[in-house]
Amino acid sequence: MNTHLRERVETLIQQYSEVTLGTCGQAGPQISFVACELRDHDLFLFVPRNSDHLFNLEGQPEIVLLTPMWKLDGQAVLADDVTAPYDWQTAVHVHPRRFTILAADGQSTIDF
Repeated sequence: MNTHLRERVETLIQQYSEVTLGTCGQAGPQISFVACELRDHDLFLFVPRNSDHLFNLEGQPEIVLLTPMWKLDGQAVLADDVTAPYDWQTAVHVHPRRFTILAADGQSTIDF
């Protein structure tokens, strides 16, 4: 990805410390708000340890993240080497596939 697009995407992501996470898997469709943070160009989610999202991600790593300004489609894996802000959270590393900017005058999509 070129530097300009990466900076634009990162600027939009950094505007939110919480996103809506959607997963589907053995626990069925799940949707909830989770904390997020961009660290060294990598996006991490901090999911409660007792969340059915983690169970879903074991078998189906596909996720959707949503904010009022953007939507991200991608995959997520547990990040054992990353420390979550709180003991009751698990760090999850997001690998983006498609980033869609939601605007009143239309949508722009960036494929990774």
